[in-house]
Amino acid sequence: MSNVNKQTLIFLGPQGSGKGTQIDLLKEHLAKVDADRPILQFGMGQGLRELATRGDFTGTKTDGILKAGGLIPYSISCAVFAQYLMDNAKGNEHIIIDGFPRTPDQVPMLDSALDFFEAKPATVVCINISDEEAIKRLLLRGRSDDTEDGIRKRLAWSRKDTMPNIEWFRANSSYKVLDIDGERSVEEIQKDIIAQLGL
Repeated sequence: MSNVNKQTLIFLGPQGSGKGTQIDLLKEHLAKVDADRPILQFGMGQGLRELATRGDFTGTKTDGILKAGGLIPYSISCAVFAQYLMDNAKGNEHIIIDGFPRTPDQVPMLDSALDFFEAKPATVVCINISDEEAIKRLLLRGRSDDTEDGIRKRLAWSRKDTMPNIEWFRANSSYKVLDIDGERSVEEIQKDIIAQLGL
């Protein structure tokens, strides 16, 4: 039997902060140190993209909003998150959440879902990089929708919306917030996350 405690991890950080890479490495590490426990990974972006492929009214409408760079209403994104846990959670797994909650109104819903699925205490892994670093990385990715102006707008929006969430988590005893410096090598960041999680 592994002596690793069940982990609920919420990864937050601006676009370009390397959350996806760090989540993949952490999943590999957890699979080694706690081989018997399943790992659930929920990514809001992926959940919404899957929703957008449905050939019905909801799918078509979601697809249109995503393509226009708009925000999916809170009721829909929360439903996508809750549905994922209802379909997949068994109560004994590690849960990794990427990119949710995005706005302060989503926090109570996340909090109540983690209560229901017995997924507390939870740790928020906050990967911090400067706007300049984020812009540099995102422009290097070369996606067609990544103009410097567009990236600056998204970064400003995400900072304005996610900062209150992080303060809420800091003030709530069910959550621990780890501040991670994201402007280092992938390996250094990974070591730091694993050490701070005590894994």
